[in-house]
Amino acid sequence: MNTNYFYEFVNKLERVLSVAYEVKYSLGALEKQISYCSYFQKIEDDGGELAPIIVEEKLIKEVFPEITINLDNIPVHNQCLWAAESYLHIQENTGLTFETIFLYIPIEMMYQYFPVYHEMDFSQIVDEFIRLFKEKSVIDILCERYRYSMKYVGEITNISYETLLSLKQRKRDISKANYEMVYKISKFLHVRASTLAELNNNNY
Repeated sequence: MNTNYFYEFVNKLERVLSVAYEVKYSLGALEKQISYCSYFQKIEDDGGELAPIIVEEKLIKEVFPEITINLDNIPVHNQCLWAAESYLHIQENTGLTFETIFLYIPIEMMYQYFPVYHEMDFSQIVDEFIRLFKEKSVIDILCERYRYSMKYVGEITNISYETLLSLKQRKRDISKANYEMVYKISKFLHVRASTLAELNNNNY
């Protein structure tokens, strides 16, 4: 990630998190809004090398289309600033989508980490994410979330149980799987194909 823009990205994400914190916005909904926001997808796509040009008011309107708020009245919440920088460090080090990152460390969990990790180097929270990521695949987490068995997923997607199980257990590299199959599973599990594919899981 371009160091000239890193803190610009941090500040933009902090504003989003602080607005949500101030208005008590649903964190689950916020994770989805950030994951599908064009500004943050641009960071994923170019690795943060180019700074997307956007004013804070426009960004807030994209993330919170139903909220009208004066940003001058929104203070910087320390846990939001720390969480924003933590998420950007994780994204920079892994190249994974924000949607993937939120599956392993949801915003609520990141805030719970704040008292323990905020005085440590950010490499510590990156290491914690990598530890969690290695424990379970995205498919595993999503099937637990929706309480789907592999048999049920197979029946709906018309993909064999053996194939799904090998992907879930990471015995088969999902990033090299047929795109049509990945898309079919991702659509059923309500995530982007790039999130399900764990595109950079061999990087660490």
